[in-house]
Amino acid sequence: MSLVYLATVVVSGLCMALVDYRWRLALFDRPLPTAIVVAAGSVLFLAWDLVAIASGMYVRGESPAMTGIELLPELPLEEIAFIVFLSYLTCVLHGLFSRLLPAAEEGAR
Repeated sequence: MSLVYLATVVVSGLCMALVDYRWRLALFDRPLPTAIVVAAGSVLFLAWDLVAIASGMYVRGESPAMTGIELLPELPLEEIAFIVFLSYLTCVLHGLFSRLLPAAEEGAR
């Protein structure tokens, strides 16, 4: 059992939260809408994974970097952390591009 992959996802999420905090891109700018979008995105991706698992299209691979903890058959703990990370990353990138694109359009005029 190893925590390398899970720790990498968690540390990446914390670093992204620091970027979000510094520039107020998502959670630190609009906490409630961001929490709702992250929760909804996480539920959507989890449902997607569960359908893929049920249909046999997705199986958990073996890796020495993973904990080996399965929340459900073929659903490792790391997958939940990655799904939340992916949803939060989307919100942070949306906040970033929402600021950059109007500024770029203004500069082009």
